[in-house]
Amino acid sequence: MLAKLFLIAHLLQYTFSQQTLSGKSLVNHVNTIQTLWKAEYFEISEEEMKFKVMDSKFAFPEVQISSEPYNSLPGSLSRAPTSFDARDYWPNCKSIKMIRDQAYCGSCWAFGAAEVISDRICIQSNGTDQPIISPEDILTCCTNSHGCQGGFVLESMKFWKSKGVVTGRDFQGDGCIPYSYGSCSDCHTAQTTPKCKNECQVKYTKNEYKEDKYYGSSAYRLSTSNAVRTIQSEILRNGPVEATYQVYEDFYYYKSGVYEYISGRHMGGHAVKIIGWGVEENVNYWLIANSWGTGFGENGFFKMRRGNNECGIENYVVAGMNSSDYLIIDEILLFYYCLE
Repeated sequence: MLAKLFLIAHLLQYTFSQQTLSGKSLVNHVNTIQTLWKAEYFEISEEEMKFKVMDSKFAFPEVQISSEPYNSLPGSLSRAPTSFDARDYWPNCKSIKMIRDQAYCGSCWAFGAAEVISDRICIQSNGTDQPIISPEDILTCCTNSHGCQGGFVLESMKFWKSKGVVTGRDFQGDGCIPYSYGSCSDCHTAQTTPKCKNECQVKYTKNEYKEDKYYGSSAYRLSTSNAVRTIQSEILRNGPVEATYQVYEDFYYYKSGVYEYISGRHMGGHAVKIIGWGVEENVNYWLIANSWGTGFGENGFFKMRRGNNECGIENYVVAGMNSSDYLIIDEILLFYYCLE
């Protein structure tokens, strides 16, 4: 119920004049009335915008309650560091630095999951195992979701636990099942969901499909009570998390700075990977990896305002564990972070 009320409130918050702003006029409006973030215009149609997000119902699913609710970790920090970047804290995990490209398919929910799973396997193995997990395996074979129309992020984590996930990079890449679609600069229709495969691509000879599977030990949604501190604690101890939020037209033109909704039509829901946080110009933000290629934002990454549940970013956050044990982090280094 709260999720529905939040969505209704957001849909009603902007005026008719704001809704009608589009394209260059929208970008000019954003850059004129505030300095928190910069927008940059490029040609993209409303249809193309909608191809890159999923149906809003997948962003805040009311019936999605984890069977393994989040429990406060032993020794949870009473104070979080001012800034944290998983890329710096776990520098040997190459997947944390990667930006992937979902193309014109609403597969963000599967990409976010594949990215988080890749990162956590690396982190929890102390860098000895660094698979790049296939978003297509999740996209096509997770039966409780709807492919390129969208999917439930918690279901993607449950799929990792119950069915396992194979490796696979982006379009024409390495691994068992790489992504079927490449970056599309001249597409005018949405991509359809590929069929679920149970065998690896021919050139992949490392493993058979079943032997290539990685399994999680748990899947859970984080509590929304004291959401910011809960998300921070989870990232600090176990690695990046997957979050959903509502996307508005101005977000597509984000170039730099700390994003907050200014103006434009509501376009749909989206899922991304949160890898850290910080402060810029006295504004708290989340540090986030998008899956729209490196041409978006700050080389594929962006910052979103933290602490006010901007566009619902703190409302529905999920994760899972590769190991049954919580990661034991370097407490001395973490203490140093907290003192900064």
